Order: sequence, then structure tokens, then C-alpha cells
Amino acid sequence: MRKILAALVGLIAIAAPLSAENAAFQELLSNSRGGLMPAPLPEMIPAHADGTVDMVQYLPTNNDEPGFEWPGRNKGLEENFVYIGREAAFLKASPGANDILLEGVGKCALAANTLYKTTAKPEFSGEHMIITLAEPLPDCQLSRGFVYIAQVSSSSAGGAWELPRNIRAFLDTLAYAEGTNESYNYIFTHATFESYADHPRKRKCSGKLCSNASGRYQFLSDTWDGLAPDLGLKDFTPPSQDKAVVEAIRRSGAFRNVSKSSKYEEFTEALRKLNGVWASLPGSPYGQPTHSKAQLWKVYKAALAKY
Repeated sequence: MRKILAALVGLIAIAAPLSAENAAFQELLSNSRGGLMPAPLPEMIPAHADGTVDMVQYLPTNNDEPGFEWPGRNKGLEENFVYIGREAAFLKASPGANDILLEGVGKCALAANTLYKTTAKPEFSGEHMIITLAEPLPDCQLSRGFVYIAQVSSSSAGGAWELPRNIRAFLDTLAYAEGTNESYNYIFTHATFESYADHPRKRKCSGKLCSNASGRYQFLSDTWDGLAPDLGLKDFTPPSQDKAVVEAIRRSGAFRNVSKSSKYEEFTEALRKLNGVWASLPGSPYGQPTHSKAQLWKVYKAALAKY
């Protein structure tokens, strides 16, 4: 909680009037983004009658920068499945069931490093994936249940696991900077949501600063609405969030850098180009607390080693 509030969720939050300094701010933002000039910022972000101020987030306009071609179901995802990661997981009858294997309490063990076929594409609810197994588990009465998203290495729902390891490690680093880590269901102030049918659009306040930033990459609803239609995204599920963040990186002209981010120079160049989108990144011009390049590089290398 403290980290995510201290970083103000890494948003482009402009919580003070900009009328006197707008030109200088625009120049600083342009320089930080490697010459990509954003749309003009408003001269002032007015406070509401109660004195609260809403965050705003800059989204680069669509452009011809290269990006990632997602595989899609026509390239190896014909069958539905979940693949459990390096640690054993549990299929639970309800999301509230704890993860201690006790006989007859509505949970069954799922082996580590094991693929399980499912009857349909997995669904999502809060911090869980909902699956229906195509074949019964030994000594288990459950065929449908909940498993933690973080314990699933890959699934036919798609998402980050389809990305090259450099990009995936960079997204992990960005999530670290945003204070969300592996969680796709956070809202500003560390509130959570369950339904992924759409961006939750719930305005939360910390003191006088308010935001509806949501998801692993803390999209404002306006930012999400600027991405989802272009990508054909119909929901706010983790795979959709992954596609949207890669698109935001592409629009920022940083995709090539991120794809080569195992090289320190490319990694830091990606941070420089993206610090106008996520204010938690070093060099951000928004005056908020940021993470150092050294710390984020350390996080990145640890994430890269996992893949």
C-alpha cells in the first residue's frame, strides 16, 4: 500500500495548475520522450467543488511504429488448457478456500510444471482464473474451480506468456514500478475488483488526489478507452491488459528498445521514452517519486532469469 501510494500508482498525474509553466513543462516532456511531441496539455486541471483533483494520463496517439504480432488462436492455441508454473497450485471450489490441502474441504492439488486440458478458454475473476477440466483429477471431486492467476504459467486465454522473454521481463519491471507486481485487479489506493467485464471505472481518493487507475499497468479509464477499440478488446481481462500495455509501449516509440532490453542501454532508453506515460519511471517530468535505473535494472534482471 505504501509503495503504490508513494509512487501515486506511476500515473501521469498533474495535480497542480500548469498555466504559468505549461511551455516549459511541454519542452521537458518532449525531451524526456525522445522528441515525440504529445498533444497539448490543458493549462489547468481544475479542482472539484470538494477540493479534490483527478489524475490525468498521457497516451501517445496511434502511429506507424512497429509492434508485436500476437499469435492468436490460429497459431498453436486450438486446444484450451492451463499450464501450472514452477510451484504446485490448487483447484478450489471457491476463491475463499485457503491453499492448505485438507481432505474434503473443496480443493485439489495441481502439479507443478503440468499442462491440464480444459473444456473452454479460462475465465477470470479477481485474482483467480476459473477453469473447467476436460479430464477428472485423481481422487478429486472437482471439475470446475478457481486457481490463482499468478500460479498459471500459460493458458489458452493468451496474454503475457506469449511475449518474448525480454518484453515479458520488462512488463514485470513496469508492474513493480507501479506497485502492482503480479496483480491485475488493483485500483488506485490498493482497492481491488472482481469483474473483468470492463475497466472498473471506480474513482478512489487518497487525500485530495483521486483516480480510477486500474489493472496491473494502472490504466485510467480514458487511457483504456483510447486503446481498447483500436485493439478490438472487449473486456479488461489480464490478456487484454497485456495487449493494451504493449500497444502503449509501441505508440511511445519504445517497442524496439523493450524488445532488446536485456542490453542495459536499450533498457534505459526504453525507460526514458516511457517516463512520459508512467510517472514512476526515472526521469519522469511530473515531480513524483520515481524508482532509480539501478533498482529497476536489478528487478528486470531477476525477472528475466525466470523465463
